[in-house]
Amino acid sequence: MDNTKPAGEDILRVEHVSNYYSDNGLGILRNRKRSQVLQDVSLTIGKDEFFGLVGESGCGKSTLGNAILGLIPYEGKITVAGLEHGRVSRKEFTRHIQAVFQDPLSAMNPRRTIGDTMKEPLMAHGIGTPKEQEAAVRAMLETVGLDASYADRYPRELSGGQRQRVCIGAALMLEPELIIADEAISALDVSVGSQILNLFRTIDVERDFSMLFISHNLNVVYYLCDRIAVMYKGSIVEMGTADAVYNDPMHPYTRLLLSAIPDYASEDDGDRALLERFRPPVEGACAFYHRCPHATDKCKKVPELRNKAYRGEEEHLVRCFYL
Repeated sequence: MDNTKPAGEDILRVEHVSNYYSDNGLGILRNRKRSQVLQDVSLTIGKDEFFGLVGESGCGKSTLGNAILGLIPYEGKITVAGLEHGRVSRKEFTRHIQAVFQDPLSAMNPRRTIGDTMKEPLMAHGIGTPKEQEAAVRAMLETVGLDASYADRYPRELSGGQRQRVCIGAALMLEPELIIADEAISALDVSVGSQILNLFRTIDVERDFSMLFISHNLNVVYYLCDRIAVMYKGSIVEMGTADAVYNDPMHPYTRLLLSAIPDYASEDDGDRALLERFRPPVEGACAFYHRCPHATDKCKKVPELRNKAYRGEEEHLVRCFYL
């Protein structure tokens, strides 16, 4: 089933994307095993839309982000601002998509000033004279809430929140249509992380960009994003508006993410739920089969992502036989 919307104002189109990695093992008798990380993922992000991708560690969120950035191979089709991977040069592609990662310090050269780091994208693409580049850096620093004098400082002189503001500014220097923010606030304390979330929205009003915001925290994604997709073991199990997914979750895994207790199950089926949680996945079954307290034999097949929208919603997709 194709879960993407018709082409038009879409900045990002991910169509039936899958990804694998090989476990070569050790020694002479190595056993090559091809494991699937992403399983037929399709989604779209519209113009000026903030789209949240949420799930626990290891579910494939960052792998999808890296595939969109063109950093790893994949099967399927990915289009950013009308440009498809492999059809244009890497340099041209990066004009339209940039990233903000979890650790801002690792994205900076400790021996270069903040100004040098931020003007590097302009230099790489031959945009502006040196004087114009300097002016653009200072203007961008003010946009992300830092004084222009920060251009002459080094990364070690900045706090974690200030470094992340610099990385956001560097990502925006080329005025890309799409920003991928991968766990961009998970390394920051709560108050600083909240400031970064508000900064994203403030800058968006001025610059009109779209964002794929990747996080393990559904509360954060709900606060920032217009639509949400929930990923489990490389598959999207639920997708819809932020209000629909957060306030009216349908898939058992989404409910588990929202729960403050180890599992969302009632007292009657709590023991079974905990047992199922630690059983290995069942090949060819629903990805959540081994953890779902409501699973039956019917769930030993993979369900499609189907539209279960109601209450005036246009789209609320859920991958479950019983919803």
